[in-house]
Amino acid sequence: MMPVMRPNVLEISAGNLLHNLQLARTRMPGSRVMAAIKANAYGHGSALVAQILAEGGVEGFAVASLGEAMELTRQHPQLPPCTVLAGPFAPEEIPLAAAAGHRLVLHCWEQIGWLAEARWQQPLALFLKLDSGMHRLGFAAEELPRLLDQLTQKSGGPLRILGFLSHLARADTPGDSYNAQQISLFWQSVQQYGALTEGQHSLPNSAAILALPQSQSPWIRPGLMLYGLSPLPGRSATSLGLRAVAQWWSKIIAIRRLAPGEWLGYGAAWQAERPSRIGIIACGYGDGLTRQLGLLGAPVWIGQQQSRLLGRVSMDLAFVDLTEISGVRVGDRVLLAGGSDLPLEDWAEALGTIPYEVGTRITQRVPRRRVP
Repeated sequence: MMPVMRPNVLEISAGNLLHNLQLARTRMPGSRVMAAIKANAYGHGSALVAQILAEGGVEGFAVASLGEAMELTRQHPQLPPCTVLAGPFAPEEIPLAAAAGHRLVLHCWEQIGWLAEARWQQPLALFLKLDSGMHRLGFAAEELPRLLDQLTQKSGGPLRILGFLSHLARADTPGDSYNAQQISLFWQSVQQYGALTEGQHSLPNSAAILALPQSQSPWIRPGLMLYGLSPLPGRSATSLGLRAVAQWWSKIIAIRRLAPGEWLGYGAAWQAERPSRIGIIACGYGDGLTRQLGLLGAPVWIGQQQSRLLGRVSMDLAFVDLTEISGVRVGDRVLLAGGSDLPLEDWAEALGTIPYEVGTRITQRVPRRRVP
């Protein structure tokens, strides 16, 4: 007999995910979609998310490493190819990518040198990373002639140079003039050297898709918006037409009563000022429920009643205030985050961070489950 899983699950709405995908297509019609599913699909579960997006006709995926790409296709061999945003980390990865049909983004001269060392048989598809102003990875525009010349002369196998790929540093503040500078440099480079590629260039991320239509390119790379989260500070996901994809649920596994003056949890971080009823849920910081959320009294929902977390979150458990909540029993479900009632953006704001970080904190031991 298989053991029962901990009552802790992240429910992924296929309908809402596909709605957000369609919104990206509507904003930039005619572009192909390279869905960003790196870091376990921003915490949403890359294998599940990729399968749903493939059903919606997505043409490709963006991942952080060849390891992510290989694991994804091991689970779902028929998925569209992945683009490895950081390219190879060693020469040995190049023939593996070619054999599997994954695309590599080249961003430095060391990687170019590896192309002369490695040997492969199948065509290797490449994007060339242009540093248009992010100054993180990529080649300067003035390096492109030398780069393209070297690629055509020295390689250990057949190449397909798909196009240029770049990243906008300030797309989340669309009124910033730096966006126009980056976009202009990108398209100048395409105009000068794009004929030496297949023309499959890629520039806009989620924020640019929603707010910078002039950044549209043959490939777009939506990430955060796919998950129903706003990439634009001050703009809610709902106002942008996005629908929340994830809801994080746990269950009450015990109920305790505290007398006035009694302390709760590690470090005596919370003290009852009156007779209190406390629910213990099977979720903790080992699952990604950030320890400080209890100290902040982050809201949760139990049925149609709103409550809050209390005290310090433990590794596997957390406390919920039931003092003013009626009719709650052991086994009742608790909504920790997600949906329109508890968007992850609220957690991010309370913790002084961004939704990207909050989502990726949800650990692998939380099962992801598909729901309509």
